[in-house]
Amino acid sequence: RPGVGFLHTGIEKTTEFRTWTQGVTLVTRADYLSPLFSETAYSMAVERLLGVEAPARAQLIRILLMEVNRVSSHLVTLGATGLELGAITMMTNGIRARERCLDVLEAITGLRMNHGFIRPGGIATDLPEDFRDLIDAFLPAMWRELAELDKLVGGQPIWINRLKNVGWLGVEGCVALGVTGPMLRGAGLAWDLRKTEPYLGYDTFDFDVPTDGRGDC
Repeated sequence: RPGVGFLHTGIEKTTEFRTWTQGVTLVTRADYLSPLFSETAYSMAVERLLGVEAPARAQLIRILLMEVNRVSSHLVTLGATGLELGAITMMTNGIRARERCLDVLEAITGLRMNHGFIRPGGIATDLPEDFRDLIDAFLPAMWRELAELDKLVGGQPIWINRLKNVGWLGVEGCVALGVTGPMLRGAGLAWDLRKTEPYLGYDTFDFDVPTDGRGDC
């Protein structure tokens, strides 16, 4: 059984004695795999309290950073799942792919993780001058990495047998337990805050919400 609360680090209490900007340094450590999401959620909350809105360019940069961070987080999940199942190459290749994401985030924010880059009112600095070159190199490299990962486990019988029809959770169960994100969409409900309650200008982008009705691992 999961024991909730044993990783408490006093972030909420500590922020009571810090400025709004200093709080970013604390909340970015709330989820070390998705630090930029924690920074953004916190900064948007502060902005809402103050009645201000970040400039459009800053909002777009936040989206760029979060989407690269999203890919890196998913890659850790895939790699760690492979490791737990004995597919060590899945872990090494997944982490190798994640490194490409962290290279981009480091080039923009100065840090690989716990960036402290997204601040109330905007971001710490503008994009580096060579950021287009970074992205142009990142995208084809990432497509190659994803294709390799798919080839590695897409038809692998051990991977499939240990995950298919295992740990099933349907939409009703997800809603009852407050489960969101990929697990909810994997059960079949196209619930994605970027679509259902868009923020930061996500409503100006055209994209589909992938779903799958099987609801298993």
